[in-house]
Amino acid sequence: MHRFTTPLAAIVLLAAQSASAASDFPGNWDLDDNGGVTWAELEQLRIRIFETFDKNGDGALDSAEYTEFDKARAETATQTGAPLARRAVNGFARDRFDTNLDGKVTRDEFETGLRKWFTALDKNGDGILAPGDY
Repeated sequence: MHRFTTPLAAIVLLAAQSASAASDFPGNWDLDDNGGVTWAELEQLRIRIFETFDKNGDGALDSAEYTEFDKARAETATQTGAPLARRAVNGFARDRFDTNLDGKVTRDEFETGLRKWFTALDKNGDGILAPGDY
C-alpha cells in the first residue's frame, strides 16, 4: 500500500502546483465587470503581477521568476480560454519586455511593454479593451 501512496501524493502535489501557478495570473481582467478593460485596471493587474512573481522582491522579474510568469500565463489561457489571456501569452513575452536585454524585466520595462501592448490592441483608441479590439 505504501508503494502507491507516494506516486499518488506526487501526482496530487504536481496538480496542486500547476493549479496554483495558473491562479497566480488573473483570468478576469475586467475588474469592474463593465465589459471592457481600461488602462487603470491593467495597471492594477501589473502591480499584482509584480507582487506575485517578484519572489525576491528586488523590483524585477529575473529569469526564473519570468519563467514562472510565462507558465502561469499559458496555463491561465488554456484553462480559461479568455481572449485577453490568450493574447498575453505571446504579447507579454520576455523578449518584448526586456528592452535592455539584461535578462530581467523591471517594473518600468514591464509597464512600458504593457502600455505598448494595450495601445496596439486598443484599435479604436478609446482607452478600453473590449471584445472588438482583440
